[in-house]
Amino acid sequence: MIKKFTLLLFTLGILCCTLSAQHTDALTGYIVTKNNYHLTGAIGLIEHTQYGSMVEFINDFGTPYFLHPALIKGFVFFEGPAVTAYESKYYRNSWMYLKLQYAGDNISLLQTPETMVKYEWYNGNLIAHDKKVVQYWVELPGDRIQPLKRFGFRRQMKRLMADAAPKVTRLIGKKGYRFKDLYTILAEYDKECAKGKRRL
Repeated sequence: MIKKFTLLLFTLGILCCTLSAQHTDALTGYIVTKNNYHLTGAIGLIEHTQYGSMVEFINDFGTPYFLHPALIKGFVFFEGPAVTAYESKYYRNSWMYLKLQYAGDNISLLQTPETMVKYEWYNGNLIAHDKKVVQYWVELPGDRIQPLKRFGFRRQMKRLMADAAPKVTRLIGKKGYRFKDLYTILAEYDKECAKGKRRL
């Protein structure tokens, strides 16, 4: 236990040094505090590891901060006309930053940062390995979040949507309603949920 805690502290130390060295690449943006204030500045490197997530925020005075997702609601940054938003999420005793890919009134789609840095001890040295990750998450009202997997996708989506959107549920797995059509499915689900609410 002590070794794990020491490793975590050491990893965070390395991470902070890495972030400090790279904040010249920071993009204009803001963080959203727990009480919904927007603090403007710049967003630096987003780090996702097996120990959790961290983001560098540089305030308007140039002071860098390294923020764990438990400390803020999320952050936003701008790349030309593109706006990218990350939200802080908690799942099974772990906090992480997830990129918002689709935001509907009744369902949201988020994604884990595409690169995960894995730290391992090798011959007494701490080695970092980059690993590509494609992991989506679905969020329903009430902050209910769960991982979405390609394997078993049809069964999972039918189970999620059966009560609120039976028409869309019947189409899942058919042409135009498969994993590659995820955004179409979510938009159709949102539309059907909205019709149901209007009937009430």
